[in-house]
This record gives sequence, C-alpha cells and structure tokens, in this order.
Amino acid sequence: MSDQAILKSITEGNNLKGYQKEIQDFLTHTQKTIVILDDDPTGTQTVKNLPVVTQWTETVIETELLKSPIFFILTNSRSLQSTAAADLALLLGERLKKLASKHKKQLLVISRGDSTLRGHYPGEVAALTKGLGQPSAKHVLIPAFFEGGRYTYEDVHYVKETKGFVPAGETSFAKDSTFGYTQSNLKKYILEKYQNKIQETQIQTISLDDLRNTSVANISNKVMQKTHSHMIVNATSHADLEKFALAVLKSKTSLTYRTAASFVNAIIGQRPSPLLTKKEIIKHTKTEGALVVIGSYVPKTTAQLNHLKEHYKAHYVELDVHGLLEDVTLENTLRSISTELDTNLIQGTNVVLSTSRELKKGSSKEESLAIVNLVSKALTTIVEHIRVQPRFILAKGGITSSDIAVKSLKIKRAMVLGQVHKGVPVWQADEQARFPSLPYIVFPGNVGDDNALSTVLKSME
Repeated sequence: MSDQAILKSITEGNNLKGYQKEIQDFLTHTQKTIVILDDDPTGTQTVKNLPVVTQWTETVIETELLKSPIFFILTNSRSLQSTAAADLALLLGERLKKLASKHKKQLLVISRGDSTLRGHYPGEVAALTKGLGQPSAKHVLIPAFFEGGRYTYEDVHYVKETKGFVPAGETSFAKDSTFGYTQSNLKKYILEKYQNKIQETQIQTISLDDLRNTSVANISNKVMQKTHSHMIVNATSHADLEKFALAVLKSKTSLTYRTAASFVNAIIGQRPSPLLTKKEIIKHTKTEGALVVIGSYVPKTTAQLNHLKEHYKAHYVELDVHGLLEDVTLENTLRSISTELDTNLIQGTNVVLSTSRELKKGSSKEESLAIVNLVSKALTTIVEHIRVQPRFILAKGGITSSDIAVKSLKIKRAMVLGQVHKGVPVWQADEQARFPSLPYIVFPGNVGDDNALSTVLKSME
C-alpha cells in the first residue's frame, strides 16, 4: 500500500465529524464505569486528569470504583511470564466482576496493550474474559495510536517512521526477543499468535468504509453478529475510533477489548489535549538536578540516547548489563551508583542513568524476559537508594517506568496531568509516595524521533 493512500485516509479522517459529546452524554446517562488494565504505564499517553492505581487489592479497586468513573490499573503484566500474566488477568477480572455486582456498576474493561503489537496476547485477554464471566465475549483488537504514528489501514497495521509507513511486522519491534512476530496483517497476526488454533473465517473486520459510510446503528448490528469470535478495527483518525466506540456502547453484546491508547480516548470521549508546559508540570522551587533513567533497549531509544549525549548537558552514568550479570558484589556496586547520583543531584546537576546498549538475549523467550527484569531490578534498586528528591524524574521504557514508579518511588496512586510530548504522559505522585507530588514523566521506548528525548528535557530547563 502506498504512503499516499494512507496519508489521504488520515487527512480525510481528520476532517470527519467527531463523536466526543455523544459518547460523554451516553456515559453520563448510563453511569458506565470504564477500567483500563494497563500492561505498562505508557497506556496513559493520551489522556489527562485521570487516576492510575498501582495496586489491585479488593479494597483499592473498590475505593477507586466508587470514586472514579474512569481509571487505570497499572498491572505491568508485560514484565511477567505468560502464565503469571494470565493468572493476574483472571484475578483482576474476577475482582472487578465481584465488585461491580456488589455496587451495581456497569463495567467496560479494556486490556490496554502495545501499539506495536508486543505483549501477552491473546493469553491475558482470554483470562480476563474468563474472569469477568464472559467466556464467549468477542475479542476486539484495536492497536491504532495516532500520536505515535500507528495506523491500521486495509487490515494492515503500520508504524510511521522517517522513511514512511512501515508494516509493523517489518519493524524492529516485531523482532522483540520475547514478544516477536512476523505478520502485519492483523488477521494473520491473530492467527500467528493463536498458532493457527482458530480459523481466519472467525475473524471479522470493521473497515474504514464501514466507519465512514455507514450509520452507527449498522456498525452496532455488525458488532452484535455472533458468527465471529474476533474482530479487528481499521482506523486512521480519532473520528474512526469514536464512531466505533459509540456503536459498541449502544450495542447489547459482550466484548473484550485489546487496544492501544487511542481507543481509550475514543471510548471516554476525550481527545488528546495541548501539550503541558514546564510551569504546569513543575510547581515547586526545587533546585536539585533532574533524573533520567533509560532502560528500554529498542533501537529507537538507543538513537535518542545517542542524540541526547551530544545535545544535553548532564552527568551520564552507564550500567553495564554484561557486568551486571556477573557482578558478585552487585549490591555494593548499585549503592555506589546511588551515591554518585545523589552527589550530582544535590549540586543541581542533571543525571542520566542508562543501561549499556548491547542487548543481552537468553536462550528462550522466557530467559530473555528474565534478563530484562533483572536489569530493571538493578535500575530500580539504584533509584530506591537515592536520598535526594530530583526536580523531576523521567523514565524511558515501559517495564522500567513501571518498576521505578511502584518499587523505587512507592507510588500507589497518581494523577495523569497530560502529556509533555506527543505520546509522553506526565504523572503527579500522590502524597503517600516516597517523593510526594513528584512530577514523573513516563517516556515510552517506542515513541518519538531521534531528538524527542532531548527536546522534552530541554523544555523542562
């Protein structure tokens, strides 16, 4: 498919009527509660003024369910092994079902996954469906994320890169050592992930023609057809997803959603807002340095780090991954690095802590994920032991940003203020966190061009 055809579709879609008001009115009238289970913190990359909880005891979920009509639960399930991720999804489904019944709440639950198709799909989606008591619910796959340049056109999922629109299966993300795949056509992607245990005839398509040239009622009728177990949704604009969202809200059928961030905007009737300014993010007068932690190893992050080193003045500290795996005095090494960070932060020097860029792979997908988690643990240990509260913290990478938020900073609940860059959310930690009210920037590993990281950091000077 030519880039011109996709660009034309995007342009036409951006000129279409939106449905935000109709969706907001419907949600208000029905008092439906929307819960987004986020497999890493980057799912908040398009919303504002919404809470995120990082724990999921019944008490925590019940409190948030009674307080907030829309909220995120950060599961960080992408860092788990597949069985553990499925077990967690089942548990959360069961707890949400129980509490919704207790308080007579109508729930719409979204499994928010990666816009470049990585993660525990379909395992945790099937487990969530079972936990919610909807084992026959149709699975809906919607990976579009416009601010990050992810579009689904004629059933093929594309990633916008410098050289144009690249089918997702041909990008570096598809070569992920744990969640790799080969197919860009979403029907074939589903078959690949199911290892051909389902048939292509079971997969239904909502096309751009459906979304742009038929009524909401017609789309609702198509959604309610019981002849398919799975559905993929094409989209190149917010209006596409909003029309689909309104159609499913008005339909009377059980659906289970696996989506990227843009569908979250659609289903809550909220378009991405203007980018936050420094004054909106940093509201205190601290003079300490800022802390940047880079754990993501995808090529996009490495390119951003290399650009950063040339264009951003800071104290740079590199954690050698190979040495980390062999260090018999690792605890002492990590504490020494924490002290080095403190020394610079208290002097007002910005610090960039990164992992070495050579990717260390295991002999299996499970072993590779275990190495990723070991490296993340080392980073979180370093941050956990710093004594100085930075002016702000920016964490690069999904697993890294989740672990630092929960394990290092002890954030149990945060408010998403908005975005500092397209697809880059800013959280404000609650008062119970280790550093109360700390501005926390969650920078996804797969977002932005080569200068995006330095652009964000320079905007905070």
